[in-house]
Amino acid sequence: MSTKRVTMKDIAMEAGVSTATVSYVLNYSSKENISHETRMRIFEAANKLKYVPNMNAKSLASKRSYMVGIIINMEAKNKKSKLYQYYDLSREIQRKLNTLGYDVLLLPTKEMTKDVTIGQKRSLDAVFIVDLDKERFKEIANQFYVPAIFIDGYIEDDIFCKILTDFDEVLDMAEEYLGKEYYVIMDDYSNKRILNTVLNRISMKDIFINKYEDNLKEFLKERKDKKGLVIGEVLGMQVENYIDNKNICVVVNSERDIMLLSDTKVITVSNKEKAEKAIEVMEKLLRLESTKNINHVSYIKPLKNK
Repeated sequence: MSTKRVTMKDIAMEAGVSTATVSYVLNYSSKENISHETRMRIFEAANKLKYVPNMNAKSLASKRSYMVGIIINMEAKNKKSKLYQYYDLSREIQRKLNTLGYDVLLLPTKEMTKDVTIGQKRSLDAVFIVDLDKERFKEIANQFYVPAIFIDGYIEDDIFCKILTDFDEVLDMAEEYLGKEYYVIMDDYSNKRILNTVLNRISMKDIFINKYEDNLKEFLKERKDKKGLVIGEVLGMQVENYIDNKNICVVVNSERDIMLLSDTKVITVSNKEKAEKAIEVMEKLLRLESTKNINHVSYIKPLKNK
């Protein structure tokens, strides 16, 4: 016995909205200003009813601009060590997108709400948003009419897909190199889940967050003979200037062109792999695939040592 196909009308009844509103939301249309809460309700209804788009709906995916935006959260507190990580990530995303025929609009921004609007005017097919915090997300949540994928920024919202570093795995690997007693040096990430993950294992007094007002040299001087994990290649280069590099392990984002001393131990979390996963999710969203085929949270694990 055949099962009745779920239609947009069914979703509209379940969500308590019009069929037109469902169509606008599921096709990522910007013709109407639909609230984030309404869109959330529609996606939840579609998922509950196991909605599968028909071929006519899928054909909308071919009407593309082939322009994708990358928005980097450029807070005033960002230091060069952190920006290097994200520009390298953007380069990997751009390389992969170019091979697929997409052009890229890079928007490093200190005014997220304003520049998201600029991105919309450029008729983007999708947008990647790097290092966004919870408060700024609230400011822009209602503005997305195309797939938005958050990279290295955790948003408690099941509509949006997230690509994140698996820091539990990173810390496990660090313990293999350093033992259980070590300090951590890291940048000031907007995604506070990173710091919280580190705090599950390391005391706050042994964590250095790279801010303009703090003194890295003094922190290291007090821990001269101790072992340490440094998150970020540029930060690792700075640390190498002050202490014996045999006492540190550095998290880097590429297996090639590493700028550290040749005998410095490294843990690689590949920006290339992160970019490929983000674009894989983007293409599934653009094809209007069923949500059951899409991981809304994808973790990038550190590469195993060869």
